Amino acid sequence: MGKTYYCDYCDRFFKDDVEARKKHLSSMQHVANRESHYRMYKDPETILKEVYSKTPCKRFMTVGDCAFGYGCRFSHYTPQMIWELEQLAATRTSKAATAQPRDGWPDSEDVIREYLEHAAVSSGTEEKTPVWGPSPAVGRSYLPPSLQPVTPDKMMECHFSKWA
Repeated sequence: MGKTYYCDYCDRFFKDDVEARKKHLSSMQHVANRESHYRMYKDPETILKEVYSKTPCKRFMTVGDCAFGYGCRFSHYTPQMIWELEQLAATRTSKAATAQPRDGWPDSEDVIREYLEHAAVSSGTEEKTPVWGPSPAVGRSYLPPSLQPVTPDKMMECHFSKWA
């Protein structure tokens, strides 16, 4: 049968050779599907720039439908939709100015400080091993010697002079 190529944008299989793939990737349907996919991930600021550069589509505003769809050179955004986009863009920019790094991820210094405070509180219990160290070697008899924890007693038993 031969190899087949699957296009995620078009949701279809076709013969995997250079000519068939080139023909498919340059087809109007594939280009439209690809644009439609990436349109979902546009920022509100980018959408607003595009909307402001276009004039409203008269047919879409009167009838509510346009034969060209996303391919129309006019804007299909109503004033209400534009207002919502402006509000969304404004909240995103205000959050970006005061937000923690990496879109809501906590600051690494705060995480470290909280961890060390928790470790200091838990060190008052009967637990004598450090928080970051290995747990006691209970139930590790199944591990090979190379993976068992290193202890001072095992270090004294080791003969490094024989390793050469």
